[in-house]
Amino acid sequence: MKTIWITGGSSGIGLAVAKKFLNEGWKVIISSKNNDNLTIAKEDILKNIENKEIYTLKCDISVREEVHKTVHEIESKISKIDLALLNAAAYSPNKSQEFDIKNYELLIDVNIKGTLYCIEILQKYMKNRNNQIAIVSSPVGYRGLPTAGAYGLTKAGLINLAESLYFDMQKNKIKISVINPGFIESKSTNLNTFPMPFIKSAEFAANKIFQGLTKSYKFEIYFPFFFLLIMKIGRILPYRLYFYLIKKITKL
Repeated sequence: MKTIWITGGSSGIGLAVAKKFLNEGWKVIISSKNNDNLTIAKEDILKNIENKEIYTLKCDISVREEVHKTVHEIESKISKIDLALLNAAAYSPNKSQEFDIKNYELLIDVNIKGTLYCIEILQKYMKNRNNQIAIVSSPVGYRGLPTAGAYGLTKAGLINLAESLYFDMQKNKIKISVINPGFIESKSTNLNTFPMPFIKSAEFAANKIFQGLTKSYKFEIYFPFFFLLIMKIGRILPYRLYFYLIKKITKL
């Protein structure tokens, strides 16, 4: 039985992925910084899924010592990690006209530093085991968007990080993937006040992620197709045209 560790696994995409992998016969460990959320998630899973190989561990990924302790506990007491899904993230759209440095610091601490802390300890255990690390980013990281300065900065950084690690981790026989979901129904998207085209369920995302990580290895897993196609085209537009289109779309 293979094992997956999912950060941010108590809700949204993380919880849906946990259920999907359990249904496919995997051992699943989910972590979150909130114990109450973990308890609720585990109760939900146990009510509806026959596979009971589900474990929960409290872990705030923005705290380096907690991350190292969690991975050590998994590896020494539960199972070797075959696949790590680094999904935990902070999201806070900037709705103010002011430049909020605290918002930037919060998102950098969780989304960037937290991911780095996970990779730092994971690669020590995974070295030469042909394991896999998947980093959840976002197409917001493709190009700058209104109100998404802090979030987009961190997601662009994660995409770049994954691209670099794709090469650097090959010598250690660790596969790297990056996951760029479009709009997925969650507590985070509930904060948005703008139209979200092609929005999909967390279950839809979980199926796409499982397929991309286990059935045919892909570096980038992205969905839904047409939304991401539009975003990818946006990456190659000259600035003048890109800024014009975004202003028109967002009515700035």
